[in-house]
Amino acid sequence: MDFYNQIIDSLYISIYFSYLTLCIAFIYGMLKNSLRTNKRIKWYIYYLGFALTIELFTYISIYILEHSNMQHLYPIYVAGEFYIVVNLFLTELKAEKKWKILSGVISLCFLIEAGILWFLNNDASNGFGKILSHLTIICMAVFVLIKNLKELTKSNPLTVIHASLLLYYSVSLFLFMIMDQLNNINLPIWIINAVLASILYITFIYTFYRLNKWSLKSNS
Repeated sequence: MDFYNQIIDSLYISIYFSYLTLCIAFIYGMLKNSLRTNKRIKWYIYYLGFALTIELFTYISIYILEHSNMQHLYPIYVAGEFYIVVNLFLTELKAEKKWKILSGVISLCFLIEAGILWFLNNDASNGFGKILSHLTIICMAVFVLIKNLKELTKSNPLTVIHASLLLYYSVSLFLFMIMDQLNNINLPIWIINAVLASILYITFIYTFYRLNKWSLKSNS
């Protein structure tokens, strides 16, 4: 029982720490004009804002409205996350507008699939949307990182975020796929996910700080 309580305590600590780092990263990005008005950086801030919105609605649903089932948020989460992260990478790759339109169409398909599953089975996660979404994000992260490595003469401060996104979504996909088979260790899995999220948000804070510092130097 004591060990179980320790696991629960670790879970809450890891989750609240991820909330803290997420809030700091988003607020810092919004407060710095050099970041907020940058067309390239805005998708990173959108990502943080979307994640914060989902976490806020989840917290309100569980602790204020006392809902035990969060499946109603899942379709929006999967579709929105895919659209924002893919457009983040497409902006890095300077892709044509047609690819961004295609990402929107695919996001809508994910939304519809998850919505139908939620309506019929009350389980929006029992589909292919999240798996395909994460696989796409992982492939794009690898492609962008390889592109960055080939351009060693150009220092890209966003590379650390791209690497963290690759780590987060790779492990997240693996944990998602094995979770049903490992029901007895779901709590440790959630702890790992929260720790990875914290690492990801810390890289946002670090990168935003560097970008803002460089912007101040270039303007001085």
